[in-house]
Amino acid sequence: MKWTGLVEVIAGLGLLVGGAFDALAPVWYTSPNLFTAAGLDSDSAAALLLLSICVTPANIYMYTHGARLPRDGPDVPIAGHFVRGIFQIILFSILYQMGQETFEALLTYDVKLGIGLG
Repeated sequence: MKWTGLVEVIAGLGLLVGGAFDALAPVWYTSPNLFTAAGLDSDSAAALLLLSICVTPANIYMYTHGARLPRDGPDVPIAGHFVRGIFQIILFSILYQMGQETFEALLTYDVKLGIGLG
């Protein structure tokens, strides 16, 4: 789907900009807080994690139904599905760790209304 690629690019740019800001800005500055107080890099990592979770059922479907990419192309070998699954687990853990501050902010604070929930 085209929208998933667009979200990946936008969130990836958020990771780059937020990380570069944290690396290059003076110590007393933090990355821009566009969505939560956790910063742009954490928000982008959280968005990428949620997107990855959303597309995981499609990857499982490809494995269980022998889907091909492209449709008239060769079968994807079982080893290819296994390697993708391993890398997806690693990706989940990295993105969760990077976006943990955003998840905590969302669970304890209503970002839009500014009302404490906990």
